[in-house]
Amino acid sequence: MQNYIYPVSNTNEHISNKSCLRPVPSVRSINEAILDKVMPLHQVIRFANQAYENHKPVYAVIEEKHGPKSYTRTLVWGIFSSRVTPKRQVMFTTADKKVTYLLNVSQILAIQLG
Repeated sequence: MQNYIYPVSNTNEHISNKSCLRPVPSVRSINEAILDKVMPLHQVIRFANQAYENHKPVYAVIEEKHGPKSYTRTLVWGIFSSRVTPKRQVMFTTADKKVTYLLNVSQILAIQLG
């Protein structure tokens, strides 16, 4: 599956049949063997900071490394407890307040409003 950028026209003319779509390069996760596309790092940082400032609950996909070739992806729901620090770390607390994660931003694959 590829993401595509649609051609933009400044006029109200219809796009001709000859116009083609350009594929957007994918962004890889921590585990290079997994080919799933994830949010770009700058977008993760921006969304995390916005969710913290607005106190909005979000869903986050977190990738944890357990060993040399062992990774786990987890979908969690909660709020960001801090802004992204200069060392690119952020605190995330689940909605039930049972678990608080100290995450490196590169561990967060996607963020979506909850």
